[in-house]
Amino acid sequence: MNESTWLPALLEYEKSVHYSAPIPYGESPFVHLPGRVPILVSAPHSAIHMRNGRLKRAEGFTGSLAILLAELTGAHTLYVNYRLPADPNWDQYSPYKSLLKRVVEEHNIQFVIDIHGMSNWHKIGIALGTINGRSCPNEIQLIEHILQNHQFQKISESNAKSLSKLNWQTFVNNHSRFTGGLSNNTITRFVSEQIGLPCIQIELCSTIRVVFLDKGNGTPKSYRGNPQATHTIIKTFVDLIGELESALFASKNL
Repeated sequence: MNESTWLPALLEYEKSVHYSAPIPYGESPFVHLPGRVPILVSAPHSAIHMRNGRLKRAEGFTGSLAILLAELTGAHTLYVNYRLPADPNWDQYSPYKSLLKRVVEEHNIQFVIDIHGMSNWHKIGIALGTINGRSCPNEIQLIEHILQNHQFQKISESNAKSLSKLNWQTFVNNHSRFTGGLSNNTITRFVSEQIGLPCIQIELCSTIRVVFLDKGNGTPKSYRGNPQATHTIIKTFVDLIGELESALFASKNL
């Protein structure tokens, strides 16, 4: 796929995610796209879901980004395709986590990237959640290096709070709001503690991931976002998955 087609493809994939529709009778709300690379890209909040009795909106374009990365890199992808009556990321026990575990075991997955969406209100582009380094201690340096190679600047949470406006080219590791699971039963905590695999939670601000604003009928009505930012994060993920694959291959052959 040519880079010029990445954003149109992202939009088309987003149309296929039924994030506000109820689960049709007899269908699974989850989609697993098998890959050839032992890395799984997870998007548990790609559809509307319920948390603590309250409906929470979908984290737009996280599902379509996971689909696109599967096509571009050969990674496995798991995402939610219909509105859920529970939270697959926060609930301690969830069908999504059970399926994720089965995918990991059946396909010998070696690393999990859990993608989420955050508001621009935090004024940073990316938040990395690693449970204070515990969820992927051997990979975090590589991950930060890839981000910096794509002109993302690492800053502290205190510096992020002092920003006057959104700077999408910044990232914070273990922001207190996005730790990856210090006190919550996240996918990252589940994978690292119960499955025993390295995992990272990556939160993306709206400007980076949201390509179009959907007015409700599936047709894009207005542009919202930054095409350069979205293109940059896609390329960053492609390179990150490639480098992680190389590192996993090298570790097996030591």
